[in-house]
Amino acid sequence: MTEDFPNNEVEFDRRFHSEEACLDYLLQLRWPEGFRCSRCGHDGYWMSSRGLYLCRHCEHQHSVTAGTIFHGTRKPLTHWFKAMWWFSTRKNGVNATALQALLGFRSYQTAWCWLQKLRTCTVFPDRTKLSGSVEVDECFFGGAHSGKRGRGAGHKCKVAIAVERKGRKLGRLRMQVIECCSADELTSFIKTNITAGSQITTDGWGAYSGLQGEGYSHKAIVQSKTADKESVLPGIHLVTSLAKRVMLGTFQGRFDSQYLQRYLDEYVFRFNRRNCRAVGKRFWRIMQQAAQSVPVPLKNLVLEPIT
Repeated sequence: MTEDFPNNEVEFDRRFHSEEACLDYLLQLRWPEGFRCSRCGHDGYWMSSRGLYLCRHCEHQHSVTAGTIFHGTRKPLTHWFKAMWWFSTRKNGVNATALQALLGFRSYQTAWCWLQKLRTCTVFPDRTKLSGSVEVDECFFGGAHSGKRGRGAGHKCKVAIAVERKGRKLGRLRMQVIECCSADELTSFIKTNITAGSQITTDGWGAYSGLQGEGYSHKAIVQSKTADKESVLPGIHLVTSLAKRVMLGTFQGRFDSQYLQRYLDEYVFRFNRRNCRAVGKRFWRIMQQAAQSVPVPLKNLVLEPIT
């Protein structure tokens, strides 16, 4: 499917004002080459009064929402599309309380479930690894507590972070919740997210000392031995500061640790598309993923607390 999206909210409201318009758009995303019956392969169809697509040859019924994150929804697609527009185009996203008010939902849980489902659509299975010059470090999310700080803080969520450097500018970003700041955890994160042969810059933490043997070019900067403290991993510090600001502003700094990875995935999705020529392209990318994603039942949305 060629790129097809509204450039701004005015165009969005004009285009997706009806259920039929939303169904047509979703149909294009599900069958980019045109409708094909899953049973006989015929390309002709007609639509029933219930919104089902019936094959003209064998009369097999197809629901455009079946097998997607919209599967079994009782809410109109116009509501879903609007939620996805706000989710993908607003600079800092939208929280469940705000979405509940904007769409007039009686239930907070409905808004919460919708946002959790959309967050599962922010990681694309075919995304490429980071490459070139990459800064890597760890950051920590959680409220202020007394006790040990930094890598030894047991009450905070530890997050591995990697960001590409394009000269003075930043490229793509990856963030992942980790159990501890050990060599095994950090090396696994790097191998999963960064192409071998890349130039990796870290601080002096000993867990990174084996990267040379894993096929990476490694430069360690020891902060205590550097006169210009601000030059140590500036990209990492900037991204971490922005991410925490979003968590504080959008979610008031409150989050359950078991859902932190989904919040980070949402932030990474938006950060990596910050330079899109039109905000509507982010909406289009989320719609693509939503149309191809399998249904996510409530039992899979609710995660057990991390102990």
